[in-house]
Amino acid sequence: MILVWGSLDDAPVARVVTALKAQAATLVHFDDSALGEIAFDFVFGPVIAGWLEVKGRRIEISEIQGFYLRPGEPDAGAPARTAQALITLASGLPQGVLNRPAAGLSNHAKPYQLRLIAEAGFDVPPTLLTTDSEAARSFLREHGRIVYKSLSGIRSIVATLEEGDEARLDRVRSGPVQLQAWVDGIDVRVHVVGDRWFACAVRSSASDYRYAAEGEAAELSALELPVAIGRRIVDLAHGMGLRLAGVDLRLTPEGSWVCFEVNPSPGFTWYEGATGHPIAAAIAAELIGRP
Repeated sequence: MILVWGSLDDAPVARVVTALKAQAATLVHFDDSALGEIAFDFVFGPVIAGWLEVKGRRIEISEIQGFYLRPGEPDAGAPARTAQALITLASGLPQGVLNRPAAGLSNHAKPYQLRLIAEAGFDVPPTLLTTDSEAARSFLREHGRIVYKSLSGIRSIVATLEEGDEARLDRVRSGPVQLQAWVDGIDVRVHVVGDRWFACAVRSSASDYRYAAEGEAAELSALELPVAIGRRIVDLAHGMGLRLAGVDLRLTPEGSWVCFEVNPSPGFTWYEGATGHPIAAAIAAELIGRP
């Protein structure tokens, strides 16, 4: 039995459900709007026991092989309490969870996650976390072009500052803000699923290719990674407790791999559609426990 939690209006959730059905998996899907209708009784010990009931179907905890979580924000009251119970369940199941909630916590503090990335052997961009406008201006003068981005896991648009933009850095007093030196090169998104990796090169003149404007369209193509780099990326994700991840890197003109971020709940469908990589099928196989 595979559990899938998330809205079918969310493309990754819909794609995973379709892939599970294609692999003849037994599954139960529920979204946040149905949380108030779920009944459950969990007993936590050395082994989790109990059951949950979804749409009139009772599922023994021992039947659950895998659990894919990509929920939204539940309503208050019973849905919120059920969501907390399901998160607790996902944290304690012995296997097949993509991903355990605690494994994604490093993405909530980007500077901390950047340290983990560096400890895994990847180059990372020079980074400044500050509320000091003079320190920010000095950082800009040192690097010539910098980017600013969210410190947390909340999605943000990455934007750039260049020489002549120093006056804007007075605003960091209301921060804090994370500033990073601009890194030239080709963007690469690598999706890790279990022990596999799927790499996509992204060429765009936009500062943030996800929001490329007209005239800045992003060009995506499949990329063959060096095996040593692919394994190191898989090891990075596994070291964070992630069996599913979207890893953002840049390949510099000098051939260095600079890593920016590890996303624990990647929206993979855009990349899958552009490359033909079977990411959803790999996720389904990982949930089922197939090689």
